[in-house]
Amino acid sequence: MQSTSLKPHVVTLGTAGGPRWWTGENAGKRSGIATAVVVGESVYLVDAGTGVGNQLMKAGFSTANLRGIFLTHLHSDHTIDLASLAIFGLFTLTPGQAPIHIIGPGDRGSLPPASPRAQVPPTPLYPKNPTPGTADMFSHLMQAYGTDLNDRVIDALRPSPLDHFIASDKSGNAIA
Repeated sequence: MQSTSLKPHVVTLGTAGGPRWWTGENAGKRSGIATAVVVGESVYLVDAGTGVGNQLMKAGFSTANLRGIFLTHLHSDHTIDLASLAIFGLFTLTPGQAPIHIIGPGDRGSLPPASPRAQVPPTPLYPKNPTPGTADMFSHLMQAYGTDLNDRVIDALRPSPLDHFIASDKSGNAIA
């Protein structure tokens, strides 16, 4: 399905929103939010919802085609498979491939106000860093998989995802 035309086009890889798995008649039929902007054989991914790696493959692409990943905001339904792209994607990168930049919102600096329905204000998770930006989020994801990644880098001589995926923050809290 790869195109040799440089005319850009869009491939919707997933349109299922919300942090949940779809059930009922749509069970297994929809994937999480992700859109590919394709220019020739280059793919620019917007969001990384559930199943984005499989959806890329079904569309005829792999991480070898990725040139950039853009995150519109840092809700889980837009980012949940970012780690799998970086970890599983290492097996499809091509020698000499330029790093894949991940660009998304920075630390927004404040939490939303507590719901007026709250009897007692909820305690935020990770109060020392409650609203990490894209770079921190990606670093934390890679750290969470440190055992696996170190085994693969040291024992299996696989490349580090940190050498091939570079996450950075755009100022502000959303990419529009």
